[in-house]
Amino acid sequence: MNRVDTLVRGTLVNVNTGVLEDRAIAIDDGDVVALEERPADRELEAEYVAPGLIDAHKHVESSMVTVPQYGEAMVPRGVTSIVHDPHEIANVLGVDGVRAAFEDATKTPLKVRFSVPSSVPASNLQDGGATLDADDVAALLDHEHVVALGEVMDLPALVSGDSDLHAKIRAARERGLTVDGHLPRVSGSDLQEAARYLDTDHESITEAEAREKVDLGFRVYLREGSSSKNLADLVGLVDDVPTRRLSLCSDDRDVVDLVENGGVDFAVRKAIDEGVDPVEAVQMATLNTAESYDLPFGRIEPGAPADLVLLEDLETWSVDRVLVDGQLDPTRTDRDPPATALSTGTVDFDPVTGRDLALDAPKSPAERATVRVLELTGGIQTGRAEASLPVGDGTIEPMPDDDVLAMAVIERHGRDAGIGRGFVRGLGLERGAIGSTVAHDAHNCVVAGTAFDAMARVANHLRDIDGGVAVCDPERDGEEIAAVPLPVAGLMSDDPLTDVCERFKSVVARAEALGLGRHGLMTLSFLALEVIPEYRLTNRGLVDVERWEHVDVVIE
Repeated sequence: MNRVDTLVRGTLVNVNTGVLEDRAIAIDDGDVVALEERPADRELEAEYVAPGLIDAHKHVESSMVTVPQYGEAMVPRGVTSIVHDPHEIANVLGVDGVRAAFEDATKTPLKVRFSVPSSVPASNLQDGGATLDADDVAALLDHEHVVALGEVMDLPALVSGDSDLHAKIRAARERGLTVDGHLPRVSGSDLQEAARYLDTDHESITEAEAREKVDLGFRVYLREGSSSKNLADLVGLVDDVPTRRLSLCSDDRDVVDLVENGGVDFAVRKAIDEGVDPVEAVQMATLNTAESYDLPFGRIEPGAPADLVLLEDLETWSVDRVLVDGQLDPTRTDRDPPATALSTGTVDFDPVTGRDLALDAPKSPAERATVRVLELTGGIQTGRAEASLPVGDGTIEPMPDDDVLAMAVIERHGRDAGIGRGFVRGLGLERGAIGSTVAHDAHNCVVAGTAFDAMARVANHLRDIDGGVAVCDPERDGEEIAAVPLPVAGLMSDDPLTDVCERFKSVVARAEALGLGRHGLMTLSFLALEVIPEYRLTNRGLVDVERWEHVDVVIE
């Protein structure tokens, strides 16, 4: 019997059969070669042995760190692969940014597989930093680690037969690749039409919505992000549909959640806590996802790459050791992350004043104005609302006592493409202002606050530090602004992971002291995303998403 380099013994989480069984796993030259005893140079023991987890849908940029730093956080937790959609980078840096993301992914033991962004820009309702046309997408689809066309977000273009979008879908199909969807609140005939072209969806927030998608053949991803926490509301699907059609994903998680709670491993633990059988929960984060994208890993069987997690306890996903391609605990030993291939110097707009961010009052003399308001309804969802707001010095003023804040979106890619102005209810900010150059998907500079001057100070500070997330408390003498600089495309930092985490914790604490909720800064980053209902604010103005058009903020 041939000698192997590693033999692992323990209770195997067999995702192929859905059972637990005591097995020996023989590994040689990075692959599983047998599920039986073999003479070995190294023997390892574990209570449980599971396949390395795969995050089915992830935007690494939302964690505020580069891919190598993300891998540093995830691999020790038993997450050995992600399907990364570099959609945010693409909206800022275009094709060059996506290729730089490919390069960065070679600097981590995490197996990063890519979906090529399909919707850059997400729509024609705001201005971003770049465009990926059908030829750009086709060229990127040829990269060896691309497994899918990224989430198709422009539903009107899909159902109307838009030639550029359908050319991208055809290019993916010609290469045998998956096509990811993005279908919040889509049902009925539109969903029937979308099902002709799309394979997956991660945007369901109710069981009924997800069930309709499964019925039409979609693979449905149960998401547990920092702002969008949908798993608990969807977990009943496990008892209602074949779980092999379900996967787990984290989508967007901030750096504090990343360091303290993890990524898709957190979703596995939560699914188990919600009553999902542990083996099924692991299937949903391994084999099911591997089959979505035709990945060779995500299971432990002869011929598969030796991506194994040695667990002290299965139900709590308590990780002892991790192997990636047979290498034990492959982590970096140096403190400084490898240099990123991505660009800096992407935040480019003229300094603004408070008056620049204010909305003009109706021309007729009035003490109040009725306006349309984005109202937070849970996670990153918004509803349509109205408010009667005071008028002063020719501008419509926010009303923080009623939790109505002023909001502005400043085009920041050097195109001088304008400022959108509006109002938001539900952030809870009691004084000061918050802002970010992470503003899905165009990633303009978004600010909100109780006073226009504080909003301007935040925006100008973000300009000065070349992007980031910032909070302004006018009552703090000498340290009015706290910020996390994110100079890599205005989205990420290339500083050590723990440093970025501690800085963001400090900014979150400052924001919470002003009344903002724990994930309020991430929520802010989605308020310009004009493809999720119902109201969004872009640099071109207020968008009614379901009508797919801009509407006036001022009613009367």
